[in-house]
Amino acid sequence: MKKPILPSEITLRFHPSKFLWGWWLVFSIAVLFSLWLSLSPRWAFAGTFFYATACFWQWTQLVATHWRFSVQQLSVDVFGEMIIMNALGQLWRIEVLSDSMVHHGCMVLHIAYTELKTDASEQMNNAHHQKPLLWQWLRPKRLLILFDQADTISQKALRVWLKWGLRE
Repeated sequence: MKKPILPSEITLRFHPSKFLWGWWLVFSIAVLFSLWLSLSPRWAFAGTFFYATACFWQWTQLVATHWRFSVQQLSVDVFGEMIIMNALGQLWRIEVLSDSMVHHGCMVLHIAYTELKTDASEQMNNAHHQKPLLWQWLRPKRLLILFDQADTISQKALRVWLKWGLRE
């Protein structure tokens, strides 16, 4: 039987970061203005297309977006097991890899998905409907968690757990 290592569960429910979206808007205006000011229209259009594609890709990797695999919630139970929930409602058991960064203002968590948490009846149904390899590639592998995306107490508890609790 496992022994609890945390006094209570840590749960972060994410919402979009106004700080991130504000800086993205300012940066995008500067990039597009520079493209259209300094390049010919054909090259500026190509640069705008590639920039829009890169922005869409980055949007799919952010927490708390409407993208189907976007992480909406992260929790650590009393035994130290980390679980994320995506926009589809799937619960995934994850491991935080060693190259993650934890800072007061933000956390960048490099994660590895270990297993999908389902009950026995759902496993029987999912065995016949495996998702293609493309879906595994589209899941976020790094989570950028900024100071304004969840409540302060939960973020502080997660920071302490990531800095000191994972060493045990």
